[in-house]
Amino acid sequence: MFGFRYLKTAPTQYVIHFAGGRKRRAGPGLAFFYFRATAEIAVVPIGSTDAPFIFSEMTADFQPVTIQGQITYRISDPEGVSQVLDYTIRSHLGEYRSEDPDKLAQRLINRAHSFIRAEIQGMPLRAAIRGSQEVAVRAFESLREAGPRENLGVEVLALAIHAIQPAPEMARALEAETREATLRVADE
Repeated sequence: MFGFRYLKTAPTQYVIHFAGGRKRRAGPGLAFFYFRATAEIAVVPIGSTDAPFIFSEMTADFQPVTIQGQITYRISDPEGVSQVLDYTIRSHLGEYRSEDPDKLAQRLINRAHSFIRAEIQGMPLRAAIRGSQEVAVRAFESLREAGPRENLGVEVLALAIHAIQPAPEMARALEAETREATLRVADE
């Protein structure tokens, strides 16, 4: 009515209300009335978020592998993130004005990809297939160490690698080799 709106957010959303070029209020789970004509509102999710990834890399012995996994993160500095990415909402729809909120997950995936690439490229195929847990632990540690330096305001909670799979023809060749070795042992 007359340009006034009501906003109510969940406890997992950090709200920053600007009016007249100044910050009026900020905090998680706020509920308040505001004048639509002069207000700008940023809503930053502060709950944990999962970002799945899948990409291909080459091992040290030049064999292609597909790496599939997931990063779990949360925004630990919502005001800092809102200065880097646009989390402003359209007041009447509650939707973000830009696609910036979707970019945060992709930035984390790109960083994780660079750390995982460094690990995979230093391992032969068999070690890479067997070592998904070690690769995940080292990439997670690298992400956590790089976080404060890059000042994104994000805390990486977990990094899991679900599978490191060779190309289908290489998988068949490895299966055949193992099968033949098992049959040889059985014949003896």
